[in-house]
Amino acid sequence: MRFTFLLQWFSMTRKHAIIVMADSLYYTKFKLHCRPNMDGRNCYADEHYFPTLFNIIDPAGIANWSVTHVDWSEGKWHPKAYRVKDVSYDLLKNLSSIEESVHVTSDEKKKVTIKPCLWNGLKRPCYLFARKFYPETLESLMYISSNYTSI
Repeated sequence: MRFTFLLQWFSMTRKHAIIVMADSLYYTKFKLHCRPNMDGRNCYADEHYFPTLFNIIDPAGIANWSVTHVDWSEGKWHPKAYRVKDVSYDLLKNLSSIEESVHVTSDEKKKVTIKPCLWNGLKRPCYLFARKFYPETLESLMYISSNYTSI
């Protein structure tokens, strides 16, 4: 079952697939102590288990970076979801011009880390796109993106 889930959500190296299949220690801990609707500990395999496992087992084998912008500014369990009223040329322009990645820890300290987005040593926009768009935004996104260019 875990392997089927992997194939649905991830494109990963053979090495990482073997690591996941061989893991019983971390997956067991994850399964016991971190699942949806469990005393405020909402954890999901694709967002928590895999990144944590690979960071522990093979930190040099992961990019530890995303080309997809996620807006956590609302402070909820899930990131902001864009509706039709949010979709505009300016939204795409703003998302594709972000040149620094800002990370705030979820603990009480709220430590902020800011890193420039680099590609081959050159400062570049961090994100190619964003996630969570409601289905009804598709037509607006298709129209705007067909008329949109960046850099």
